[in-house]
Amino acid sequence: MATIATISSSPSVPSRTDAVLDYVTKRLISHGHEVTPIVLRDLPAEPLLHGDADDPDIAAAIKTLESADAIVVTTPVYKAAYAGLLKVFLDLLPQYAFKGKTVLPLATGGTPAHVLVIDYALRPVLNSLGPGAITQGWFVLSSHINLYDGGGVLLDQAASVPLYEVTEAFLTAVEGGEVVVSPPVQTAAIEVLRARPEDPEAAPLLADLVVEYSTRYGRTNENTQLTEVPPTDFHADSGGAFVLLRSGGQTIAGGAIRRYDDETAEVKRMWTSHLHRRQGLGRRVLVELEKAAVDLGYRKLYLTTGPRQPEAAALYRAGGFEPQFDVDADPESIGPLPFTKDLTLALKVAS
Repeated sequence: MATIATISSSPSVPSRTDAVLDYVTKRLISHGHEVTPIVLRDLPAEPLLHGDADDPDIAAAIKTLESADAIVVTTPVYKAAYAGLLKVFLDLLPQYAFKGKTVLPLATGGTPAHVLVIDYALRPVLNSLGPGAITQGWFVLSSHINLYDGGGVLLDQAASVPLYEVTEAFLTAVEGGEVVVSPPVQTAAIEVLRARPEDPEAAPLLADLVVEYSTRYGRTNENTQLTEVPPTDFHADSGGAFVLLRSGGQTIAGGAIRRYDDETAEVKRMWTSHLHRRQGLGRRVLVELEKAAVDLGYRKLYLTTGPRQPEAAALYRAGGFEPQFDVDADPESIGPLPFTKDLTLALKVAS
């Protein structure tokens, strides 16, 4: 386990930059690492502006960096440069404050014209602090970050996929591994596995769902922690099934069903790896779950998805599920969105 310090340099609350950092932090924690945040706007302004490294709060922040194995640096972009708050903090650090540490730089801004800020403005300054490595950073457009009142953030696919990739590369560097580029999945090479939630092959699915749900809904509850349903509900002897799609020894998608009533199975735990989305894998999982439901004698499928999961709702509608709600209403005003699908035809074909 590594100790990772994160630096937030956004002066505002709420902050899209902090939303991106929160998403990345959840991924770091899901890998078992300890994350210690440094929030620059919370440091005392006068000592910070005067470069007073002896101030107790600033000294504590510097100590956090000293004891960290790796660092994530985030900044909003103003006037084509990184934040002044970050500038004054970096200026008071010792010359080799990042010595031997792995660093991940991230930035947010309102226009693609600022995309080179990381490499041409921020990276040289970080490099002067003596890091062991600065991994690939990423610039996230503000328009790709949707903040919700009361917490929660929805990242556009254009943001979430590269953020996932650079975070995984950073984690690989921290953990001493080798970065492996995942090729597009070949349909013929996909293995369908009937598993249990406790199986190691299911771990990537469950860990990623916890990150995804807690990021989108901005709070921790039994649903975001996947504790609202006992794992045994997905066992075959309980009338359930847990299906994984595997390729090249990696779990790339999956989902599950559990008994809802005597005739109905409930779909849960639908997931596709960030690296393999928009390749039809979600639809393939639904097909496999329908087969499992038919095998178990169910005549209908039922599911709910959250109002902040538009891609999931689109998948279910494309897969023949019927919305049981007003599709013209604001999803946030409804809450969980229910869908059903009749499996009678599939049962007749099977017989």
